[in-house]
Amino acid sequence: MLKLTRRTLMAAAAATLALAGTAQAADWPGRKITLIVPYSAGGSADRVARNIAPFLEKELGTSIVVENRPGASSQIGTSIFLAKPADANTLLLNAQPYFSASIALQSAPYSVDDLEVLNVHNVGNISITVKSDSPYETFADMNDAIKAKPGEVSIGTVRGGASHMLTLLLADKLGWDARIVTYDSGAPVRTAILGGQIASSTNGAVSDAAMKPEVRSLAISTSTGISAFPDTPYINDVLADYGVDVPEIGDVRFLAVKAGTKDAYPERFQKLLDAYEAVMANPEYQAILEEQGAAEETAFRGPDESTKIVKDMDVLMQTYKSAFGG
Repeated sequence: MLKLTRRTLMAAAAATLALAGTAQAADWPGRKITLIVPYSAGGSADRVARNIAPFLEKELGTSIVVENRPGASSQIGTSIFLAKPADANTLLLNAQPYFSASIALQSAPYSVDDLEVLNVHNVGNISITVKSDSPYETFADMNDAIKAKPGEVSIGTVRGGASHMLTLLLADKLGWDARIVTYDSGAPVRTAILGGQIASSTNGAVSDAAMKPEVRSLAISTSTGISAFPDTPYINDVLADYGVDVPEIGDVRFLAVKAGTKDAYPERFQKLLDAYEAVMANPEYQAILEEQGAAEETAFRGPDESTKIVKDMDVLMQTYKSAFGG
C-alpha cells in the first residue's frame, strides 16, 4: 500500500500545477485580445497599433481588437487598461514622454511601475529645423543668435512631447533665453515654420523631411541618424563644442502589459513576446515600415532595454516638469 507522505503530496500538487500551466499556455489566447490606444484614431500611436495588430493576430491565432480611448492626455485609456486583469488579454500601446507627462503634470494615479514593457516599438528622431533661406546655416549660428538676442529667437515645438523636452534640455544646458512657442501637434509647427511665424522648430524628423527643399535640418536627436537628412549632424556631436550633452531622445511608442503579468502567466508573456519578435522580422511588415519611412526608427529591443528607455524618459519628465509648467 502506497504511503502518502507530506512530501509526496506536495510533489503531486506541484506536478498538477505545472501541467495546468502548460495547458493554460497551450490554450491561450482562446479569445480576442484587446489593444488599447489612449490617443485618437489617425495619430502616430494609432497607426503603429493598427499596422502591427493583423500580424500579431496571425502569430497568436486570435483576433486583436484595437480600441482608441483618448482623453485627458492619455489618462482615460491608460486607466481603462490598468483596470483590467494582469492576464495578457489586454495590451497597451502608449507613448513617452506623454505617459509620464500625465503623471508629472496632471497627477495621473499610476506610474511606470504599473506596466511591464514588452518593447519600445520605435523612437521618432527629432530634427532642429529651419527654413532653407534662414540665416542659420548651422546649429552654432542659431545658438549664437539666441545668445545675442535674448528672448527674441523663436523655437516652435509640440507641448509635452519629446521635442519639447529636447528644447528645454538645450535651453538648460546652453543657457538659452529663447521664445519657446508650443503647439498641440506637429502639423501646426510645420505650418508655422513654412509660414515664417517661427525662426526654428524641434519636431519629428521624418515629417519635417517631407517639407524639403523648403527646409533644412541643423541637428537630429539620436545617433542612429536618418536617411531623410543624411548630412545632418547628431546633436551630441554638435554639443561637444560646448562641453555638454543631452540624452538620446525621441517620441517613444511602446507596447506593454499590466504589471504582474509575467509572474502570473510567464508562458503567456513569453508567447506574446515571441509573436512580437516574429512580426518585427516579417518581410511584409518591414515593407510597410519602409513605405511609411519608419523602418530606421523601429526595432525589437526586448523588455530590458525597452523598460530602461521608458523609465529614463520618466526621470527626465520628473526632472523638467517645472519647465513644462508642472
